[in-house]
Amino acid sequence: MKTLYSLTLLLSMALPAWAQTTPPASAAHQHGGSVTASKSALTAGEVKKIDLKTQKVTLQHGEIKNLAMPPMTMVFLAQDPSMLAKLKVGDKVRFRAEEGSAGLLLTYVEKVTP
Repeated sequence: MKTLYSLTLLLSMALPAWAQTTPPASAAHQHGGSVTASKSALTAGEVKKIDLKTQKVTLQHGEIKNLAMPPMTMVFLAQDPSMLAKLKVGDKVRFRAEEGSAGLLLTYVEKVTP
């Protein structure tokens, strides 16, 4: 228990202020919202490349507000590789990304229906 407390304390000191005050995506369902990521927290994008072997996807995206990141094209590691199986190049998507220990982590993705 002491190790867990120490780790939590260490992480809270290492994280930037915005990361400590941003509610987790799971908070949406605590207030009657969707079980998935809230729609307002999602970023619009387009699938440019999928690499199932490395579990990565390249997305051209708009501003990612929770990461304070401007629009660009970049690679994300899928938190759950099965998310990539339902995507194809050219798909319009909405997604949520988080900073992970191995880089940017795609935590949620859904296709946008025309």
